[in-house]
Parts: sequence; C-alpha cells; structure tokens
Amino acid sequence: MRFIPSWYASNCDGEWEHEYGIRMATTDNPGWHIEIDVSETDMESANVERVRRDLPGGGWMIAWNDGTVFHAACDPLSLHEVDAFFEELAGRTAPGSGEPSL
Repeated sequence: MRFIPSWYASNCDGEWEHEYGIRMATTDNPGWHIEIDVSETDMESANVERVRRDLPGGGWMIAWNDGTVFHAACDPLSLHEVDAFFEELAGRTAPGSGEPSL
C-alpha cells in the first residue's frame, strides 16, 4: 500500500488522529478487513455503495463508504487493490471534484 499511509499522514493535524484512524485485521476466510475513519476529511459524507471486484487469479475485493467509515475486505494478496480503490475514491471526493461515482 502506498496511498492510504500518505492519506492518513495528510489528515494528521495534531487533533484528528487522536479521535480517528485506520484499523486492519486478518480474517479467517482468509483475507483482510480494513476500516478507515473518514470523518472530518474531504471524504466525509461521500456514500459509495458496496462494490465487489473479482480479480485475476481468484483474488477479490469488496469496498464501500458509509460517509463516516470506508470499509473494505479482500483476499490476502489484494491490499494493493483496496489502496487503489481508496485512492480513486479520495480523488473523486477532493474539493472541486464533485460527487463520487464508483
């Protein structure tokens, strides 16, 4: 992952990071579950319905944003797909970019 860490760092302002953050955990299917707080960021209130992407080689990724938390799950080797999806969403919710349509 390259975008999510830089997005997190860009939102750290001495206050935001004390209340919000990123949680990652492994799952038993196997895979990853990721939750990223987007409250008080440009991504707040950007609702994105659940998207599922079946990836080459049997990989998969599911992601959505409920306006306060970005949620994602993926197989063990597809964290880069979650990172790319999150980057796309962040680009579409940046000031002046309009509403996301993923």
